[in-house]
Amino acid sequence: MREQRVRSGEIQLAVRVRGEEHRSTVVLVHGYPDTGAVWDEVADRLAGRFRVVVYDVRGAGASTSPSDPADYGLDALVGDLGAVLDGVGAGEPVHLVGHDWGSVQGWEAVIGDRLRHRIKSFTSISGPDGRHMAAWIARTVRSGPRGVLQVADQAMRSAYMPVLVAPKVGEAMARLVALGFPQVLRMREGAAPRDGHPARTLPEDARNGLGLYRANLLRRGTSRDGDGRTDVPVQLIVPIRDRYASPSLLLSARGQATRLYVRRAPAGHWVARSHPDLIARWVAEFAEHVDGAPETPALARARANGRPTAPRSA
Repeated sequence: MREQRVRSGEIQLAVRVRGEEHRSTVVLVHGYPDTGAVWDEVADRLAGRFRVVVYDVRGAGASTSPSDPADYGLDALVGDLGAVLDGVGAGEPVHLVGHDWGSVQGWEAVIGDRLRHRIKSFTSISGPDGRHMAAWIARTVRSGPRGVLQVADQAMRSAYMPVLVAPKVGEAMARLVALGFPQVLRMREGAAPRDGHPARTLPEDARNGLGLYRANLLRRGTSRDGDGRTDVPVQLIVPIRDRYASPSLLLSARGQATRLYVRRAPAGHWVARSHPDLIARWVAEFAEHVDGAPETPALARARANGRPTAPRSA
């Protein structure tokens, strides 16, 4: 594994590269309150077939934090991704994989014009696009009582977000997150803590990461680039036991990607830790198909599940 530093404006990003330079590149982007180490098991499994790039996002792990604690907007995050692509010499489009906030910024990258041409495929795990979410809420509420219950269920799953956004209360919540995260992994996710994850920087990462919520959930008077649609091939991995994002919400991506593949994982939110073999296999299978390999029967089923007319339970 090779380590390097990449500059993005005032930010120094800690980047780790596995695998041989001539291979197709997979970029793994983590969420809150993780560092890139959440991907270690998946990255090690992929490194025999791809060049694998992992980095700590701004404010996390060995990367530096912005001088403005609010400088965590999606534009800045996508800019960091672009800097990483430049820094590792990604001359060809890459296969992007994002989890949680890493997936949210991934959607921004494949929908907007800034980086879309540099991304060959996108695998989204437990991080919906905000435009898709807004359309899902409006559509689902209008569908009747069952839809109202689905939206209410998601509201309960997202009840922590206003707490993280609130001044002072958010900082107190971040301290609780740092204290309780190892136990959450062990008791609820089936992923025992190990060396590197949770990171030793977890208290700082949890506090700094409040900027993700405050910069993007409190944004006023702006709209995101694009209408939510993308022509980049997308693989949507839906962990059916995710406590934070319901399958119904995650499936809001149907109809938004020209080529959408939907796969359901028998796991919770941190599926990359609890089921690394599964995630690595699915990422590799999808990326190799986009690179030109024949579509496997499993991918054909996932493509059928990604159609807008597919049952919502599929």
